[in-house]
Amino acid sequence: MADLAGDTQVTGGSGNWNAKVSDEWDLWGPNGGYLATIALRAAGEHVPGMRPASLECHFLRSPAPGGVELTTVTLRASGRAHSVRVSMTQANALILEALVWVVEPGLDGLPPRSVSPPGGPRPEGLESYERLLPPAHQYREPFWRHVEERPLDQTRHLMWPEDPREESIRTSWLRFRPEPCFPDPYLDAGRSVIAADVFPFLAAVIALEPGPLTHIAPTISLSVSFHALRPESEWLLVHTESPAAGDGLLGGRTSIWAENGDLAASSRVQMLCRSLRGARRG
Repeated sequence: MADLAGDTQVTGGSGNWNAKVSDEWDLWGPNGGYLATIALRAAGEHVPGMRPASLECHFLRSPAPGGVELTTVTLRASGRAHSVRVSMTQANALILEALVWVVEPGLDGLPPRSVSPPGGPRPEGLESYERLLPPAHQYREPFWRHVEERPLDQTRHLMWPEDPREESIRTSWLRFRPEPCFPDPYLDAGRSVIAADVFPFLAAVIALEPGPLTHIAPTISLSVSFHALRPESEWLLVHTESPAAGDGLLGGRTSIWAENGDLAASSRVQMLCRSLRGARRG
């Protein structure tokens, strides 16, 4: 089974890095959050000993499975924080551009606080979508073999298009597999990056009227703030909503909590709708 640590590993040095894109994280192509996690890890290698603070990523094209090259450049450096630009290419074609702030861990600041998570049961007493949904509604893409999702609402299953919901909101516990959590701060943050990229589209489509799905919506820009690193938390509570769609765009925002109730990350995403009739890689 694919492993997030192995499938996002970067090697190299002096601002030049290599990685291998795995098709194990495919949805319509390689998941954008998965690609962004590779870029995030390159930034972490560029400035060792720091922790990620934020990620801004523009997705420019979808790579094929296989090798990619990354370059990292320091844009601003101080004793407390570094701004790093990460460029990913494949066969000289630009795949993504990312801006990453990394900071010294344990900096002094305001007293810790965060907004409370939505009320609901803990993951241990919940069933996963794999058990709740009939075979016709199971997710088929390779990506879903590597995460487990347990919705807070166990009484109304996600059976779009037959049973649309009134609001474009999705709240569930998420756990990666086979390894659910990681001591590396950039892998820990990468879990939130992947969730922030995947769930806004799923939140949007569950409020559509019954009928065939006509469009997909690849991410064009993703912004994630990392509030708390909680590598001991196997489960993440992901609350996503899609507040708007129109002009061929789809917006989303996500909040992610650790099991102890700390807000781990928050994000916003913009997606570009594409007709399924004309959708293709690249």
